[in-house]
Amino acid sequence: MPETPQEPRHKLSALTTLAVVMATFLLAAAVYVCWQAAHILFPQNVYETALPITISDTIEADGVLLFDETCISGNGNLGYLVSDGERVSAGTAVAELYTDANQAVLRQQLTQLTSQIDLLQRSQNTAATQLDGLLKERSGALYDLLDALDTDRYSDVDSSADAYLLAQNKLWITTGDTAGFADQIALLAQQAQTVQAQLGNPTQITAPTTGYFVRAASSGRLNAGAADILAQSPEQLKAYLDSDPEMPLDGCVGKLVAGFSWQYAGVCSAKQAEKLLGSDGKPLRTAVEISFPGQSDAALRATVTEVTVDAEKDVARFVLHCNSINGDVLCLNHARARISTGESTGLRVPAAAVHYLKEDGTEAETQGENYIPGVYVKYGNIARFCKIDPVDADHPLVTEGDYILVLPKGTDGSVSQVRLYDEIIVSGQNLYDGKLL
Repeated sequence: MPETPQEPRHKLSALTTLAVVMATFLLAAAVYVCWQAAHILFPQNVYETALPITISDTIEADGVLLFDETCISGNGNLGYLVSDGERVSAGTAVAELYTDANQAVLRQQLTQLTSQIDLLQRSQNTAATQLDGLLKERSGALYDLLDALDTDRYSDVDSSADAYLLAQNKLWITTGDTAGFADQIALLAQQAQTVQAQLGNPTQITAPTTGYFVRAASSGRLNAGAADILAQSPEQLKAYLDSDPEMPLDGCVGKLVAGFSWQYAGVCSAKQAEKLLGSDGKPLRTAVEISFPGQSDAALRATVTEVTVDAEKDVARFVLHCNSINGDVLCLNHARARISTGESTGLRVPAAAVHYLKEDGTEAETQGENYIPGVYVKYGNIARFCKIDPVDADHPLVTEGDYILVLPKGTDGSVSQVRLYDEIIVSGQNLYDGKLL
C-alpha cells in the first residue's frame, strides 16, 4: 500500500510557534485594554482644577423695617397727586377727594397735558452749538428706553420716552426743522384750561409735615411700635414675626416717613449671627449691605448696632441702621432680607483635598493646632504638597458647599502655595510630597 503523505515536521513547529505568539500578543493586548479601562473607570487619583471664585458672605433673615412715620387721615374716592417715595414739604397737596368718578379721568388728562406742555417748554431751551451733544443724548435715551422694555422695567418707560422726545425736539430746533413749539404749547394750554374747568376744585389733602410719601394702597403698618419691637428678646421677636404683624392703612390716604434713616430688626440662626460679630464678639464695625430679594434688589449700606444670640434656642436677634432709602423700601414693613457682610476672592478648592502634615512631614488623621494645612498638586507626574493658610483671625474659613476659598500664591500676608489652574489631587492612595503618579 502506498504511504500517506505527512506534513513536514518543521512546518508544524512553525505553525505552533505562530499560534503561541498570536495568543501571547492577544493576551497582552487584552491585559493592556483592561488595565487602561480600570484606570479610566476606577482612577487611582481624582483631580480638580483650582479656578477663581468670588464668594459673598450672606445672611438670610426675617424682620421688620422701622421708620419714623406719620399716617395721613382721609378716605373716599381719592386721587393721588404725588408718587410713592416722593419727598414732599409740609402743606403740599398729596391727594384730592373726588365727588364724581369722572373727576379721576379729568385729573389724569390734566396731568398728561401739563406734562406735555412742560416737555415742549424745556425743548425750546437749546443752542446751536449743542448738535453733537444732542445726538449722543438722543442715542443714550433710545438705548435706555429699549433696555427698560427688554428688562421689563415698565416703570422707567415713561421717563425714558420723555428723555428721547426731549432730545429729538431740541435736535429739530437746532437743525432748523422747526422754529419752536409756541403754537403747540398754546393749544395744549387751552385744552388744559377746559379740563380744569370741568374738574373743578376737589378737596385737597395736604402733608402735615415734610417727608417721603407712601400711598395707603402701596404699604401698611405694623401693629406694634418701634420701641416695643426693639425691646423684644430673640425668641419674642421671632414669635412676633411669625404672628403676621402687618396691617393695612385703613382710613388713611397714606403715610409720611420723616428723614432717610430707618432700622431693620431681624432674626436669624445663631450660627449665621456670628457673621455679624467681630473677632472681639461685638457687632461689626464695618458696613454691611442689605437688600430685599423679590421686592427691592437694590443693596443699601447699613451698620450693625445690636446682636443678641440665644445659642440654646438657636436664634439670634439683630438691629441694622441704614441712612439710605428708596421708594421700594419705603413700601415695606415685614420683609425677608439678605444681608451681605462682604465678599472674598480666591481659588475654589475642594474641602476633601485638604491634608494636614505634622512637623516631621507625616500626615495627621485630623486637624491639629500645629499641623500644616495644604493640598497635593500634580506637577507633571509628581505630587507636591502645597501649603494653604491656616484658619485664624486673619484668614477666616470661607466655604461654598463642598468647597473652600484658598488665597493664590503671592497674596500679601498669605503662605499659600496654590496657583491658578493647579491640578488639585482630591483623592488618592498613599499620597506624599514627591510621589510619582
